[in-house]
Amino acid sequence: MKEKTIKSENVFSGKLLHLYVDEVELENGHKAIREVIRHCEASAVLAIDDQERVLIEKQFRYPYGEDTLEIPAGKADPKEDPMETAKRELAEETGYAATSWLHLGDIYPSCAYTDEVIHIYLAQGLKPGTRHLDEGESLDYRFIKMTDLKTMVKDGLIKDGKTLAALAFYQAKLQ
Repeated sequence: MKEKTIKSENVFSGKLLHLYVDEVELENGHKAIREVIRHCEASAVLAIDDQERVLIEKQFRYPYGEDTLEIPAGKADPKEDPMETAKRELAEETGYAATSWLHLGDIYPSCAYTDEVIHIYLAQGLKPGTRHLDEGESLDYRFIKMTDLKTMVKDGLIKDGKTLAALAFYQAKLQ
């Protein structure tokens, strides 16, 4: 089912996102309003070491008012290749680099109201280095055994969508 955009108005432009209110025509001829958040692409990294431990970050997420456990991720710079984004974010947030990279898949985290795409990669052959957090970024990281992480998912301790998707991709493709 396709919708034709009749009018599009940018009602807010921020550093991270842009909000549009669009008028569309449906296939049946009726008109509707769509509120759409335009967002840059992002990449996320399921980093697994030689002991089958996953690198997990603990970060306070303001919209939820709580700490979340999630894989390293971040937004792409303009025209940046998604894998380069993944490599950069892993290094910036954790200091780690990887010798092996595999694209696991892409997700639409909230397809009802945003065009955001997150590209998910598997990183292995991890080598430690020095991290360089962005200004205004504060997070801790640690390695968690894959078996313990699966238990945490079952217990509802992992709520982040990209992390859950990465684990599902990994299980479906590689296990």
